[in-house]
Amino acid sequence: MNSLKGKVVLITGASSGVGAALAREFSKREARVVLTARRFERLQEVIRHCPNETLGVRCDVTDTKDRQNLINQILDRWKKIDILVNNAGSGMYGSLESIDEKEIRDLFEINILSTIFLTRLVLPTMKKQGEGLIINISSIAGLVAHSNNVAAYISTKHAVIGFSRGLVKDLQGTGIRVIVVCPHLISTEFFESSTGAQEMSEIIEKLRSRMDSPDQVAQGILDQIFLERFIIFPTEMSERVYHKFRDI
Repeated sequence: MNSLKGKVVLITGASSGVGAALAREFSKREARVVLTARRFERLQEVIRHCPNETLGVRCDVTDTKDRQNLINQILDRWKKIDILVNNAGSGMYGSLESIDEKEIRDLFEINILSTIFLTRLVLPTMKKQGEGLIINISSIAGLVAHSNNVAAYISTKHAVIGFSRGLVKDLQGTGIRVIVVCPHLISTEFFESSTGAQEMSEIIEKLRSRMDSPDQVAQGILDQIFLERFIIFPTEMSERVYHKFRDI
C-alpha cells in the first residue's frame, strides 16, 4: 500500500479533535472515509468538510452490537476495509484512590478493549485482501510516565502499545502493518470531557499555548504512514517530550 486513493479508511472518535482532522486529511488524499462516533450530529458537520466519498455511522465502540453493525455497513457499501484508525479514547486525572472503580473500568473499555475488539473484527477482511494498515492512537503516556495523577490513563496507553507489539508478531506475513501514534498534548475538548477535568483545568490552561493542533497531528501522521516505522511521533514537540522523559 503506497497510495490512499480509493482506500477505505475507518476512523473511530471522528466527531471532533484528531479524529475529525484525520477524516479531512484522509479525504483530501482521495481516500473513502468512514467516520464513527456516538455524536452523530457532530459527525455530519465533519462530513461536510470531507471532499471525497464519506460514510458516517453512529457507533459506541464499547458496544458489541454497535461494532458489528459498523463493520457490516462498511462491507455492504465498499466490500473492503483498508485502514483502521483506533482513535476513540478518553482521559483521567486524579489520585488513584479518589477515582471510582467503574470510571476506571470504563476507561479501559474505551481506551484499550474497544481497540482490541474492533481490530479483531477487521482482521478477517484484511487477511482476505492480503493487505491492510492498523493505526492505533496511543500517547507519549504509552511510553513514559509524563505526569503525576494519571496512573490509570498511563496504564491504558501502555496497553495500546503492548497490544500493537503483539499484533506485529501475529500478523507477520499477512501484508497487514501496525502503527502506533504517540502524540503529546493536543488542543482539543479531550481535557474538558475527561474524568477529573475540573481538577486539571488550571494546569491545562497554563499548557494550552504549548499544545499541538489537531491538524498538525493529523498531517504528521499521514506524512509518515508509508514509512517503515512502528512508533510515530506526529510532531517535533511530541518527539522532544519523549526524549525528555524517557530516562526518568
